[in-house]
Amino acid sequence: MAKTKYGDYVKSLTFKDYGPGLYRQGTEMNGAFLGYDVHMQYGTYWSAGRTGKEPSEAEVNDFDQVMLWMGADMNDPGELGAEVELWLGEEGEKHMIASSTAVFVPKGLPYLPANIARMDKRFIHMTISLAPELKSKTVKVKNLASEPAGWRDAKHMSKIMHVAFVRKGAWHYGPQNRDDAGGSIVDINGRDFAFNMSYESIRKAPYRFGPIPDKPHVHNYTEFLLFMGADTNDLSELGAEAEMSMGKEMERHIITTPTIVVQPKGFPHCPLAINKVYKPFIFAVIRPFGH
Repeated sequence: MAKTKYGDYVKSLTFKDYGPGLYRQGTEMNGAFLGYDVHMQYGTYWSAGRTGKEPSEAEVNDFDQVMLWMGADMNDPGELGAEVELWLGEEGEKHMIASSTAVFVPKGLPYLPANIARMDKRFIHMTISLAPELKSKTVKVKNLASEPAGWRDAKHMSKIMHVAFVRKGAWHYGPQNRDDAGGSIVDINGRDFAFNMSYESIRKAPYRFGPIPDKPHVHNYTEFLLFMGADTNDLSELGAEAEMSMGKEMERHIITTPTIVVQPKGFPHCPLAINKVYKPFIFAVIRPFGH
């Protein structure tokens, strides 16, 4: 492959199977890989039961973290297809996750364990940590509540966002772009710390991003563009072809496998086009430090 000027920003992802158990296939991106003090990891759960390693205990971080429970049905990405019990805080407050959900875990807040009480569909679980490595320590909590907290009196309800998708139709970006990927989108903003992320289902092509789809643009913040396969039988398959332009030279890169593209603050990027879709997939824009 010919050497490119910006190829180091376009990073293909590798996956490993964790073997028999609940969490079967995943990928991990640490700070050395991404070039920033950010750690990302995602994979799929295949069956119900207690998550994590035994003994299942509460943990605490010295960094902020976002946990995402993501439905993998691209016809209805808000449908998780499972019920997850999640405990938060020193009180061991219990919360039920039954749709696609973001959970904001500020540093110092005890969180976990988690238990998949019911699973009708496989889903994707993702963590985004504002640190180069994922290092947590276990802590003791008073007790784990047996009943879910009520939304009126739950202390940590503000940490939970049940994400609501909207149909992203034609003209979403304005009068110069009528393209329609046939999918839905949600915007996620951090609670207690700066964070922003949007993710959407891409179901058809051709499709171009942005209000001026044939020209590059810049941001005054860093973001990561994540192309995620949604086939929970094989997350290593994207099922699509994207064309990404990088730098003021509009250096062209073709993406056909799960990939993360780093866009540093002030760096010109785009046009970005989806040329082919064989399987619906997830496109996420992650801004770990806000915007």
